[in-house]
Amino acid sequence: MSKLKTLEELLQNHDWFYQYSEDYSVYERGLNAQTTINTAIKVLEDAGLSDEANSLYEKYLPQQLKY
Repeated sequence: MSKLKTLEELLQNHDWFYQYSEDYSVYERGLNAQTTINTAIKVLEDAGLSDEANSLYEKYLPQQLKY
């Protein structure tokens, strides 16, 4: 379950609005973090934990970004 904990920490610390930054370094850092999150979710899905991973993602995804 440590991979789920790692994902949760990544989600908690993620700048969800990085794509709106005018500072390229902020954008790049956010993009790299999003890539890491996506990779962590894929690893968890491959381990049969897709429901748990997606539930965590939905928990931390800001309401403004939900559609």
